[in-house]
Formats: sequence, C-alpha cells, structure tokens
Amino acid sequence: MVFTLQRRPIAATPAIPAYWALQPAEVLQATASRTSGLTDREAESRRGRDPDPLGEHRRRPALRILLAQFTSPIVLVLMGATVIAMTLGDLLDGAIIIAIIAASGILGFWQEYRADAAVAQLLASVQVMTRVRRDGREREVRIGDVVVGDVVELSAGDLVPADCRLLESSNLQVDASALTGESFPADKDADARLDGSTPLAARTTALQFGSHVVSGRGRAVVVAIGRGTEFGRVTKSIGAAPVRTAFQIGIAHFGWLLVRIIGVLTVFIFVVNWAFGRPLFEALLFALSLAVGITPQMLPAIVSLSLSAGARRLAAKRVVVKRLDAIEDLGSITVLCTDKTGTLTGGVAELDSAIDVAGLTSARVLGLAAANAGAQIGFRNPLDDAILRRQPSQVEAFDELPYDFQRKRLSVLVPFDGRPTLVTKGAAASVFDICTSILDRSELEARVEALCAAGNRVLAIASKPMASDSRLDLDDERGMTLEGLLVFADPPKDGAAGSIAALSALGVSVRVITGDSAAAARAVATSVGLDATRVLTGPDLDGLDGIRLGIAIRGVYVFAEVEPMHKERIVAALRADGEVVAFLGDGINDAPALHAADVGISVDTAVDIAKQASSVVLMDKGLDVVADGVRLGRQTFANTLKYIRLTTSANFGNMASMAVASIALPFLPLLPRQILLLNFLSDIPAMAIASDEVDAEQLTQPVQWDIRRIRTFMLVFGLLSTVFDLITFAVLVLGFGAGETLFQSAWFVMSTVTELAVLFSLRTSRPLWRSRPATILLVLSIAVAAITVALPFVPPIAAVLGLQPPPPHLIAALVVVLLGYVTANELLKRMLLQPKRLVRPNLARST
Repeated sequence: MVFTLQRRPIAATPAIPAYWALQPAEVLQATASRTSGLTDREAESRRGRDPDPLGEHRRRPALRILLAQFTSPIVLVLMGATVIAMTLGDLLDGAIIIAIIAASGILGFWQEYRADAAVAQLLASVQVMTRVRRDGREREVRIGDVVVGDVVELSAGDLVPADCRLLESSNLQVDASALTGESFPADKDADARLDGSTPLAARTTALQFGSHVVSGRGRAVVVAIGRGTEFGRVTKSIGAAPVRTAFQIGIAHFGWLLVRIIGVLTVFIFVVNWAFGRPLFEALLFALSLAVGITPQMLPAIVSLSLSAGARRLAAKRVVVKRLDAIEDLGSITVLCTDKTGTLTGGVAELDSAIDVAGLTSARVLGLAAANAGAQIGFRNPLDDAILRRQPSQVEAFDELPYDFQRKRLSVLVPFDGRPTLVTKGAAASVFDICTSILDRSELEARVEALCAAGNRVLAIASKPMASDSRLDLDDERGMTLEGLLVFADPPKDGAAGSIAALSALGVSVRVITGDSAAAARAVATSVGLDATRVLTGPDLDGLDGIRLGIAIRGVYVFAEVEPMHKERIVAALRADGEVVAFLGDGINDAPALHAADVGISVDTAVDIAKQASSVVLMDKGLDVVADGVRLGRQTFANTLKYIRLTTSANFGNMASMAVASIALPFLPLLPRQILLLNFLSDIPAMAIASDEVDAEQLTQPVQWDIRRIRTFMLVFGLLSTVFDLITFAVLVLGFGAGETLFQSAWFVMSTVTELAVLFSLRTSRPLWRSRPATILLVLSIAVAAITVALPFVPPIAAVLGLQPPPPHLIAALVVVLLGYVTANELLKRMLLQPKRLVRPNLARST
C-alpha cells in the first residue's frame, strides 16, 4: 500500500484502550456517537484533531521549500566563507556572491513550488472515498475527512478508513496483511467476546486502518484516525522511511559520484592556490566557487519540473500519477499485465441470453438471476448491472453468502415464487459442483466451453427451496438444482489491437491475466493480435515452485482462470526474470498484484483498495492511454538525463580547465563572483530542458539509470571541453597578450556562450541540425548568450563584475575556436554517442 508519510512529530489521536474487548454500546458511548452516526455539525467540530492524516498528500510549506534550496553543504560553506571575507573587508565580492546564490535559490524555489502545486492539484482529482452515516443518512466522504465517532459502512473492495470497532457484521473477511503479515484474510465478527490482552491478529471485533474488505459487509464505529491508528504507530516507530524507487536510487548514486569528484578537485585546487601564495580566503572562495560550479544546483528543481511537466501532460490525457517518480518507472516498463475486461474489451458487458439446461431462453433463469443481482448488497459487479438492465428487481434478501475468490459464487436467500429460495450465481464449474440435479454435466461443460470460445463470459444459476428465512451458512450451498446459464457478451474494444501494437513498438509486451475461462481468454486475445498459442491456467500454476514458474511463463501471453495470488505470483516471476512490470487492475482481486508490480496502474472507477495500491490512475480505462504514459515517462526521463549529462560535462570541463589555469597563470582565471554568475546564467536555459523535444529513437525502448555511462560521458566530453578551454587560454595569453581583466572578461563570455552552443549539440544523439529543440529552450539560450556578450560593454555592470570589453579581433578569434569546439563535439558524438548509449535498455521480449 502506498502512503505519503511525513517525518515531523505531531500529536496523535489516542485510541480507546482495549476497544476490541468492549461491547458496541460502550464504544459508541466512549466516542460520543450513536448507531445512526454523527451529525454534520459534530463531524465538523471533530475534524482537524489529527493534523496529518495518513495517505493524504500534503503540500510542503513555501518557506520549507525555499530554505531547502540553501541546505547544500557546499553552498553553506561558501556562504560562511563569503561572510568571513566580508567581515575582513571584501564587501563587494561578498555581496555579489551572496546575491547570485540567492537568485539561484529563488529560481529553484519557484520551480519546485510550482511542481508541488501541480502535484496537489492532480491528486485532488483522484480521491479514495469511504461511506459513513451522517445525519442518519449514508454518504461518501474522503478518507481524510473521517473523524472519531463516525459510523462507516463497509463491503467487499472497501479500504478500512481508520481503526474501528465493529457494530454489525455479515460473513465479513478482511485482509490485514499490510499490518499483521498474515497471508490469508481474517474472519471478523462483531459479536465475538474478547479480552483486553487479545493480540492484534486475533482481534476479530476490530478493524485496522491499512486493511481492506475481501468479502461480506460490516458496520463499524471509528475509534482512532491517522497517527493514532495501529498503522500510524507502526510507521512512526520505524521512522516512516519511504521505500526508495529506482529513480531515487539513481539520483542518489549520481550524487555520490559528484561528491567524490568535487571533494578531490576542490581540495586539490585550494591547496595548489594557497601553495602558490594566494591569500587563504581568496584561494578558499575560488575553490568553493568551482565546487558550486560543477554541482548541478538546479537538479532538484529540474527533476521536479520535468516530472511535474510530465504529470501535467499525462493529466491532459486523463492519466494521474500519485507520486511523481512513478513517471520514470512508467517509462521503464518492459511488460504490461492486464485484465481483459475494459482494456481488451469494451468493459460494458451485456446479458446476451439467459438459457435453461436445455439451451432454451428461460424467463425463470432470468428472474432468478435478477433476484440474486438485485438483492445482494456485498459487492455488485458489472455483470450484476448487466442483469438488472435486462430485468430490474426490487427483491430484498433475508440473508446473503457474499462472493469470495475461493468459492467463486454468491448466494442470496430471497422470496421467489412465494417461498424462501436460495439463489446461487457464480462460475459455471463452481456452481456445477454444488448441484445434484444435473442431467448431463459433460454436455453442459461442452456448451460452456463453446460459448466461451466465442468470447462470451458464462455464469451458472442454481436454486434450492428453503424451509424458512433463517440465517445462512456455507453448508446451505449443497444439494442445489442447476437452473441454467447466463451468457454475457463483451466484444473486443475498437483500437485495442492498435494499442497493443503501439506498446510492442515501444518494447513493451502485453500479458493478459484474467479469471475468465481459458477459451474466453484465448478468443479475446487472438482477436486483438496477441499470441494465444499457449494459455496457462490457475490450476497449471498451482503445482509450480518459483523456479519452475519462471520457466513456464516464458513465451506465455495469456493466463486464465487465475485467483488473486496467482496474479501476484505471475508478476513476481516476471520481475525475477529481469522484466520491469506494470500491472493494470481495478478489482479487489488485483490488489496483491498491484502491490507486487514495479508500477501499479488502476482506474478512477476501481475499488478503493486497487486505487490506493496503485501509483498511476487512469481516468479512462484503456491500453492507448498506457502507451501515452510510457512515451511521456520516457520523454521525462530523457530530459532529466539531458540536464545531468550536459551540466556535469560542461562544469567538469570548466573546473578542470580552471584547475590548470590557476596553476599556470599569475592570476585567477575567473573571479569567484564571475564563476557563480556564469553558473547562474547557464542554469536559466537549462530549466527549459524539462520541456524539450525528444528524438523519436529515444522513446522506442525502456531506459534505466546507468551511472557508469553517465560518468564516462562527463569525463569524455568534459575533457574535450578542457582541451578547447586550454586552446582558448593560449589564444588569449600567447596570441593577444591578455592581462588579468581582459583574460577574465574574454573567458567569462566564451565559457557561457560555449556551454550554450554545445547544449544544442549534446542534447541529441543525432547531428545537431537534425534535431529540433523546444522553442523556449532556443529563445532562452539566445537571450542568455546576448546578455552575456553585452555585460562587458555596460560600464556600471562591467565595473562591478570586473569585466572589460574585448576587442573585435579577439571576439573573431574566439568565434573560430567556438566553431571548432562544436565541430569536434559533433565528430566525437558520432564516434561514441550512439542512441541509448548512456542508458542500459532492458529489452522486452518480442511478441
């Protein structure tokens, strides 16, 4: 289950001691509630007692985002050294450096604040709801709006929104594995008698936040919310440490790479400059300025901006990401596992026919089906809706045996033909097993097989007269009479075959995992272009251990007649085989697989547990929007990598050049204020990389972090930059006899313009002229280049920065060097930088 947890300590709402051992009336009294629930006024007065509800996205305060821009140790040390230098009299240099650092921080703050606002707005469109009783009526509210004393109504698929004490229950089973670690759902009973020492897993009268209802129904009163729940206490006790994603791990590894490089070069440059007789603080400021220069200070803002821009593009296609780094994960997938209903098919099943055991249309079978669908209150599915569209029913059940995934059937006790009648509806084989009055089972199974082979979904209906309207138990589902079959049609969706082909072109293979029969799954899969030569069923998987399962599923694209744990095992086996797996599901039985997948994808109409377990939510169910999400995920990741490789290679080259120059020259090649201003100016167009165009070949295969190749890129192209920097030094000193101010002015302009020019070369693996950049990137780059060239010619600014106008013939010489540098980059790129060389593709197996 995915929860966004904060680290700040808060006052938790305490639970009622041993509430599971109290009677319902006692708990209602302790929470100042009643069976009819709270009033709106009471709920409003209690809201806000838990200031940080679990599972709720909370926007970071603006001040916290702003201060985070200045928490880098290097920046803090630089600011400290600058303050010391100002104290010793160097006020101008210190003021300029602090102003540039502040401007960089404000730029990063603005981008991260916008990104955070975008996430909050997107998540507001995907809310997990729960049903509570307010003013005596049932209504839906956000989980974050549930308060102590609320009376909640729960049925199959619902998340438990808080810690609760059951008031009523009927065949209630709850999966609390996220909290207790137990593999199987636990039975819950509101009338059980417990004592205060009962361990958590055995508290059958209690429900805990973080669990979900598998079957049955219940009514419960809330006793604790948010941090006061058992789940809240567990997360607090372990420090609420979130699980790191592959994207976060990649960023962390990249950060450690920079730390090592920066540490070595900074110490070396400082020691050398001090050894050459430069003042201590001047040498320290110079070394620290270079360290800041090589650091991609805007990386957090660039990553946030890239991901939030990707999130907005996805939202425009009605895809909402619940955590931003899921975008990168979405771009990395190699396998998409999906159900067939609503993705490969239209998702709106229609009852095609209700037939008796002889195969004839039967009004009785339809009537029994309508009574079963209309009377059950546990969990109505689309097939029930299809039945009731054909024949509405107002029958009320005396009692119900809810659906579960072991029995695969649902029974209700209703009045029918003037007497209590048990009506059971479910999977054909499951219903056949409990019937004693079947004329020819083999003939019926052949009929079901033929109907499924044509792409239909088939359920069976059975009945049994009952002596009274007494409570039901599972033993009542015996000795029943088979009444007939329900045939549902859900034809393949228009465009499904095209979407599968589009995903295949992106290196993503589609695997269908469904509870339907093998014949129905094969028919639908074949109609949309999937290879259904081999179909594995749930029973086929039962006898396989992990290793044999991994071998068996290779080359299999259709799995049928599966149960929830089968789906989870399939996903786990694919991941163990090296695939990056996304799972698309919307039902209760999909929750384990959604948890197990690299990327859980659900839909807005999904049951609560599926929606909560997912990291991506589709507002429209379909494979076409998944393909769009994969492309946008790869585009976002590609642009993030562009910034990293461009900035680090350019900054590393400059740092190495200045290390050499500081030894060879009798003066500093650039003043600290000039270094920081150069870095700030180059970051302005870099912000636009987040929305840059991406070459088509960069989207064709999944990509992942490869720190080794990023390091190689930085060293190779950074050293090429150093070579041309040294050529520039030679032109300035030997060709034009440049002194300190002229040298610093010329190189300040040359460094900035060179970095901008090479940006357009290295942003693509193609030849420079064959890849179109984003308009905003081009405009900002030209604007920054123009400002940089103009600065030495504006006397007041030039005087403050320590610049002077370079003569025209020197500018002409620098242009020649610049053209040579760009040409060399293009040649080196052609030799070394082939598409996808910086990342290691994890190729999907061909379908």
